[in-house]
Amino acid sequence: MDNPAQIESVLNNLVYVLFAQSGQVGPNGKARDLGNLPVFDNPEAVDVIVKAPELFRKNFSLISALGFSRFNTNDEDWSGRRAITQDIYLSAARPAQQHPVAEIFAACLSSSEATLPAIQQALFAASMTIFYRAFGLVPDRAATLLLLDRVRDVLRRLQYYSWVTPTTAERANAIQDARAVVADFASLLMADPRAAAEMDRFKSEATDVEGFSPVEEFVMNFFAGVETTVTTALWVIDRLGANQQVQERIHAEVLSGEAQTPYTDCMINETMRYFPPIPFLTREVGADTVLDGRNLSAGQLIMVSIVGVHQNPAFWSNPHVFDASRKEFMENSFDRRAFIPFLTGPRMCGGARLGRLEVKEAILAVVRQFAFSRADDIIRFDYALALRPAQGSSVSVSRR
Repeated sequence: MDNPAQIESVLNNLVYVLFAQSGQVGPNGKARDLGNLPVFDNPEAVDVIVKAPELFRKNFSLISALGFSRFNTNDEDWSGRRAITQDIYLSAARPAQQHPVAEIFAACLSSSEATLPAIQQALFAASMTIFYRAFGLVPDRAATLLLLDRVRDVLRRLQYYSWVTPTTAERANAIQDARAVVADFASLLMADPRAAAEMDRFKSEATDVEGFSPVEEFVMNFFAGVETTVTTALWVIDRLGANQQVQERIHAEVLSGEAQTPYTDCMINETMRYFPPIPFLTREVGADTVLDGRNLSAGQLIMVSIVGVHQNPAFWSNPHVFDASRKEFMENSFDRRAFIPFLTGPRMCGGARLGRLEVKEAILAVVRQFAFSRADDIIRFDYALALRPAQGSSVSVSRR
């Protein structure tokens, strides 16, 4: 039987270990391994990994039970899938879209209650609306939010079983639930003629992709884009609540109406550095090679610790301290290899520009409308592929 508390504990502890080990070295002078997985957190070595997708290949194990998309495929398969959505993401992130994106966040938050759960729901509703709008669609918000929660729950279980070997029944149940949520997503999309037509377009442009499912592609693009955007905004809120002086400085900057918002931009960057929405990733080695002084064999799995890259003491001053006015960001002096919240190289997140636009406008809207405080500064994680602040945190909310 699935044990939700155990699943949550194991996955969260995995992230806690990555934070605890960041900046530490093992007996070989390299990053400490995690179980049998070699861990890489040296920005120079990680830069090699992410820029050599033929040698270091995506391997998502059981997570692929939710289907295949540009996020878990390689080679020509990935290229064909990318072509379906990439121009749409770039178009949705053009400067002309800044005002419509801002309006959507402002509208969703203006009708939100002054509670953290309500603000979270409003942020999800806004980001979901922006994602659907990029494809010329309008979501059924309530139904789609429920499906989004189900996708996250399924992903949590699938990722857990990638680390803890499931029984035959547990594996079968998890895969069955994954297929069920995709099927329900398909039913919801196909009930809207515009969405059905868009799925037909996906399929017509993927004739060279074997076994292509437009719904699987849409669902995983949707989850990845919306989840990481909202997760980042929630961490900014969490940190604003922990530092009243920073919060008021950013509020004053937002109200000033100036086009440049250096403190807000720095706060967002520091949040993504300290709490990367995707804290780690795994890769499968495609051929025998040597990297960072370590011998790697074909077929071997390795881990890239984004947390470790972002807290590497050779690239950041006081890397374990959350600094809302971090000098490296304020002066634009940081090494780009050491800050990769959207990865880098040929497989960099295709929605990075849109994600940055959304996070910025979300925070501007949030700070205009709400004030936050914290009763403590204990950081609690909720990890399920993306890293959220845990529910039930001590953040209090009031309307401005």
